[in-house]
Amino acid sequence: MFKYIKSRPLAVILLAVVFLLIFLHYVSILKPVENLVIRILTPIQRQIYSIGSGINNYYYAATSRKDYGEDNKKLTEQINQLTIENAQLKVALQENQEIAKQSGFLARNGLSAVTAKVIGKNPEPNLQSIILDKGLKDGIKIDYPIITADGILVGKISNVKANSSEAILINDSRSKIAATIQNENNTKGVVVGEHGLSLIMELIAKNDVVKVGDVVVTSGLESTVPRGLVIGKINRIVSESNSTFQTAWLQALVRVDNLTVVSVLKLPEL
Repeated sequence: MFKYIKSRPLAVILLAVVFLLIFLHYVSILKPVENLVIRILTPIQRQIYSIGSGINNYYYAATSRKDYGEDNKKLTEQINQLTIENAQLKVALQENQEIAKQSGFLARNGLSAVTAKVIGKNPEPNLQSIILDKGLKDGIKIDYPIITADGILVGKISNVKANSSEAILINDSRSKIAATIQNENNTKGVVVGEHGLSLIMELIAKNDVVKVGDVVVTSGLESTVPRGLVIGKINRIVSESNSTFQTAWLQALVRVDNLTVVSVLKLPEL
């Protein structure tokens, strides 16, 4: 109780001083003193404000970097997805363009065929063959020819399963195709593959005039291969004096190692 009474005059004095200072402020008596105090405290206030702003900027940058990192991750994922979709669209466009070419040839020549996609390739280096996604269920049989673009022969079916088939390409050493050179004599011969490297037409009559640039097509002498399918064009001829025949090297008109879609020609049922 004594302590409370003793401290009460001090509180009254402090309250009176506060009211006095407020009064002196409003009557501008303390203005010179206030201006002096402001000039003294302004640099300190400015420094405190600068430190506070720096801390605020650091905190904002730290939180923003986290947000930017998440945004960049999302953008990267979106870009990757768009890249994949673009690549798939390009593949689909190329396949559709190839199918359109093949369909046009088939329609012009009244031929029936099954469109097949290339789904694999024989891994053995000495064997040039491809795997197709169509088979017996689609009416495909052994020795049916496969074409690309505008009726260019690229191989023949060699093995058939229910839902897939294998085709030997024309540059395979096992491939043999009855062929005709489009010259004055319609010279006959046989086109064989040379270890996946080139095409050779053999058994060309010695006395027939054959020129570089002549086009070679199927002769129609094979029961499963129609006449007139393009095989290639001659780019080199060898005629030896002690031989009865000439030999010609052919240039293929398509890259058989780059096939994605082919048409398997179907023969009419007898």
